[in-house]
Amino acid sequence: MIERGFKSVNQWVSNLLASLLSLLKVAIRLQHRTRLPTPRQPICSVLGNGPSLNQSLALHTDFLRQTELVCVNNFAHSPVFAQLKPQNYVLFDPAYFTYQGGPDERPDIRQTITAFVEQVDWSMTLYVPQFANDSYLLRLLAEKNPRIDIARFNYTVVDGFQRLTFWLCANGFGMMQSQNVIIATLALMINRRFSTIYLFGADTSWHEQIRVSDQNQLLMQQTHFYEDASKVAHVPVYTDAGQQQTWSMASQFLSLHKVFRGYERLQAYARYRDVAVLNASVKSYIDAFTRVVISQPSSAVTTPAPDPDPLSEPA
Repeated sequence: MIERGFKSVNQWVSNLLASLLSLLKVAIRLQHRTRLPTPRQPICSVLGNGPSLNQSLALHTDFLRQTELVCVNNFAHSPVFAQLKPQNYVLFDPAYFTYQGGPDERPDIRQTITAFVEQVDWSMTLYVPQFANDSYLLRLLAEKNPRIDIARFNYTVVDGFQRLTFWLCANGFGMMQSQNVIIATLALMINRRFSTIYLFGADTSWHEQIRVSDQNQLLMQQTHFYEDASKVAHVPVYTDAGQQQTWSMASQFLSLHKVFRGYERLQAYARYRDVAVLNASVKSYIDAFTRVVISQPSSAVTTPAPDPDPLSEPA
């Protein structure tokens, strides 16, 4: 009983300090408040780049075409990018915005940017964090492809009391911590107030590809739907650009914890915003969202799934 009381007081104090820090950050970056475009349709589909997306694309292209499409990161590597002509595209990794177009820089980023410049002949909104403002990417797109509109979002991480955090997020003053691009994308689409968001290709199965070498180096095979998995090697995951030290297993699983915790917080936020987030991925370890199976081009069948609310707190 006493221990539970100490934990409750500790949590309240932690929330208070986090809330005060969040308000301070918001005040400093008030001019970067997020303003998002209104939805074109009531339903959207967020396409992750997990290997299972190939099955979803093969089975449910008709369904996807009836929704507003949202793609992320290097989706443009696939020929289906130009076929589906997604209305929305989210980039979140800072590497896209530090890229300067040099011949020795990351070829995967160059391929994505080239697709934006040369293939996009439709109206598309590209969502980027505010710190991308002076990037080579945005300068190039402004010069080469006016069909792409830029929507800048304020990635000021806010935390603390749930009601305050949700209010700040809903009004564009910040976002909850996004450990990956799918969390950031779902947060943006929830704020656009779609009635329903379908999630595809969110395998979230990185733990299946983890290996540890005889030298205790953490190795990972990161495969995407647009790649041949047999040609993707397990490579060291380094903690720094100097490639001196790989992540430890403890650090890697802590990062995975933050991902899955982020999905739980998003589910609570979606309920707060009265938005349904449904996980239609053929394969997925995400248990925060109700799982659905797409049965017809114009409908979905919901499979039974628990809908816990582990984030509730006293008023």
